[in-house]
Amino acid sequence: MRVSEISKRYAKALLAVAKQKGIHTQVHAELQALVKSFAGDVSVKNYFENPMIGSDQKIAAVKASLSGKGVSEEVVNTLVLLAEKNRFGVLEQISFAYRDLLDLEEGVTRGVVRSAQPLAADAQKDIEQKITKVLNKKIVLTYEQDPKLLGGIVATVGGWTFDDSIDTHLKKLNEELNRRAN
Repeated sequence: MRVSEISKRYAKALLAVAKQKGIHTQVHAELQALVKSFAGDVSVKNYFENPMIGSDQKIAAVKASLSGKGVSEEVVNTLVLLAEKNRFGVLEQISFAYRDLLDLEEGVTRGVVRSAQPLAADAQKDIEQKITKVLNKKIVLTYEQDPKLLGGIVATVGGWTFDDSIDTHLKKLNEELNRRAN
């Protein structure tokens, strides 16, 4: 997801405050939950993004809906600020920017593994171990099924692509056969 500069600033400020209080991981989880909640309820999202509704009403709604729900003061204050500035539309971007900043500070690299069929848990663990060993970094992988692949996997992690797909093996075999034929 493309993240705006304003979202990065909000995320950076929120991370700084959260780290001071030692709740940076909790804040990340709260942001993700809020984004998911907004995505699941279009009427709530529309309410907070509606410029015709005053910021006072939005602030009251934020405080009323999150009061006593276990959401940190830092996240509530961020939402109040977004309501004041009529910037609720960037909440998802703030969540992504926050995650990226947190990953950077914790030395985590994210990646995607595509496969033709769902991978078993032991296969996923094996892939994670091998990529971690090659890159010498902490990694977090997400797994996607890609029906375009005949078999094997393609992993894209931190700018690197590990292609162990049948498609690539067949292309290499074809190139080798053509090279030998000439």
